[in-house]
Amino acid sequence: MKTGMFKTLKFPPFRSLFGAQVFSDLGNWLDFVALQVIVAYHWGLDESAIASVIITLGLPWVIIGPFASVFVDRLPKKKMMIVCLILRIVFVLGLFFSPNLYYLLVFVFLKGTVAALYDPARQSTIRMTVPEDQLPEAVTLSQLSVNTMKIIGPALGGGIIALFGVKSPFLFEACGFIIAIIFLISMPKLDEDSFVKHSSEKNTIEKQSSYWRELTEGIKHIARTPLLKISILLSSVAFFIIFLYDGLFVFIAQLLGFSQGNFGLLISGVGLGSVIGSLILGQWTMWRIKPIHFMSGASLLSGSLIILVGLGGMGLIQLPPYLWIIGAFFLGLLGSGEAVPYGFVLQSETPKHLMGRVSSAAMSLQTFSMLIAPAAGALIAKAVGVPAVLIGAGLATCLLGSFVLLFIVQKLKTPIVTHETEVLQKTT
Repeated sequence: MKTGMFKTLKFPPFRSLFGAQVFSDLGNWLDFVALQVIVAYHWGLDESAIASVIITLGLPWVIIGPFASVFVDRLPKKKMMIVCLILRIVFVLGLFFSPNLYYLLVFVFLKGTVAALYDPARQSTIRMTVPEDQLPEAVTLSQLSVNTMKIIGPALGGGIIALFGVKSPFLFEACGFIIAIIFLISMPKLDEDSFVKHSSEKNTIEKQSSYWRELTEGIKHIARTPLLKISILLSSVAFFIIFLYDGLFVFIAQLLGFSQGNFGLLISGVGLGSVIGSLILGQWTMWRIKPIHFMSGASLLSGSLIILVGLGGMGLIQLPPYLWIIGAFFLGLLGSGEAVPYGFVLQSETPKHLMGRVSSAAMSLQTFSMLIAPAAGALIAKAVGVPAVLIGAGLATCLLGSFVLLFIVQKLKTPIVTHETEVLQKTT
């Protein structure tokens, strides 16, 4: 295909980076299913255990990622990603041998720490592998990898568990990371010298103050860039709402009639919708004119679907499993309407030499929301039930989308919209 997002694969560096991401994302989703099945089904633990896993996985993004982001911008990205993948293999093997929840949480934390370093390096590398005018397509293709693995990962993970045992997906995840390393090794040499130099040209006598100055550059850039600031705040609030019920999804699936064997189909439905949505957004890119409008509209519609799922968990709506899977498909379709525009704004509104720090600062804020949400969701679920949490989360999502849309409509002549137009001009 010579048009659309796939034309970015003609660039050898991005092709290698994308190949590595595909197998890395596959491993992440094999891991996702295995952790939930082990905790909820194999060990028979409750909502608090699932919440503790999600909190532990996200904690490094808040307490380690932002402080390490300065070094991510300074160090060679290719080598850093390879080292991170090697460490991920080690920690995944630790997950395989974990005998109980406490050991599992230790290795979940270590794996999350490495991921908090790997992702900013990958985000920075995207800018080095494609021209600026190909950035929307590259970001969309990158998001397509994440969404596609939402289909393949859970389905493959469920099959692997059925054939080889509940912990076997961790071994296949390790193999995926090995293949990702091979792709990165084959990546042509990148012109990283200018970025490393830009990040490290500071007064050596004032190393400590230099570090803190560089660390705050990412936060300052977000604060003075309206489009980027709004998109990060919007996505952070959305993440909080999503993670109120995300860790409870396995329990709502049980209420909807899904067994251990077909729970992966529900997750795959979300993934399929995300893939289709990414393909549509990759071919039709007019959304980049007003990405915040697009994200808000998607939030409004997805919130309505979440409410329906909550009502189904209460037994007020009775549907066969295949209809719930179709509903999950549309939930994923709308989810890509938030994720893809956000990824584009993050890349297009951030200078190359600040990419690591800005993406880490953004992820830190988002992850902080994600850390609070599972505990809150588990407490609310114990008090009022899992379905009520989903209904509340759906209402909050609708209110969020409506509020931002109304705010933007009232500010149509502000610099925010003008800036959106400038983004289109820079990428066309």
